[in-house]
Amino acid sequence: MSSVPIDEESELLPDPTGTPDWARLFVSSAWSAWRGPGFPDVERFCFFIGYSRSGHSLVGSLLNAHPNVLISHELDALRFVRAGFRRSQLYSLIRRRDEAFESLGRAWTGYDYSVPGGHQGEYGSISVIGDKRGRKSALEIAERPDLLERLRRTVGVPIRVIHITRNPFDNIVTEANRRLLTLDRATSWYQRTCESVAVTRTLLDESELLDLRYESFASDPRGVLVDLCRFLGVDAPDSFLDACATVVWPSTKRRRDTVDWSPDDLVRVEKLIGQYDFLGHYTFE
Repeated sequence: MSSVPIDEESELLPDPTGTPDWARLFVSSAWSAWRGPGFPDVERFCFFIGYSRSGHSLVGSLLNAHPNVLISHELDALRFVRAGFRRSQLYSLIRRRDEAFESLGRAWTGYDYSVPGGHQGEYGSISVIGDKRGRKSALEIAERPDLLERLRRTVGVPIRVIHITRNPFDNIVTEANRRLLTLDRATSWYQRTCESVAVTRTLLDESELLDLRYESFASDPRGVLVDLCRFLGVDAPDSFLDACATVVWPSTKRRRDTVDWSPDDLVRVEKLIGQYDFLGHYTFE
């Protein structure tokens, strides 16, 4: 993806912070759902669980370029399910969020997530709808396991959950730099995410979950996108695959090589990897 400036990430809101905000958003989403055409063809609801800076934004944006898929960016759909929003309201908010992202040129944290030749911003026959908010979704479900069943009841269609992993050493360095943390504190931050992901996975049926290794995606975006489309129950037309392949970097950055690791920090991350099967294939090298 190309690097571009972004001024106000908050423009992507609505981000209700108090009772009046929630009330206004509840009413406006109901009005928008009533006025709008709705999404009568939706067959599956998709969301992400995982770790910041692991490729969720890119994968979500590429799926959003599919003619039959609408994935909003950072709405945090589960909080609206928790607040009692109905399906039509949730879908309306997903569309509004995507329209807001489109108005920003699909720029986020310094990157351009637009897909030239894709179908971003088009809302025709949508059979898969959802939202990309990986870490927050995992944390919310782990803290409130009943939220997953509430989501199932709200959307009334099968759910599909995408779990993306990236080398933990790279994730930890990226978050340490981003949040001005020590490696030890960044590892604690990452560990909490792993714990939440592990809890969430136990609540999902095998058919509802797809594990995706970002390094594999970067080396073979077309092949992985075909697998993702199969998982979501949509076709993978060549025009879609071609458009997406043009914006994927063919390799990943080894952030772990940019810092000096102490023996204790290395051992701690290695032990953390060993605790979770879904990280078992990663090493420092």
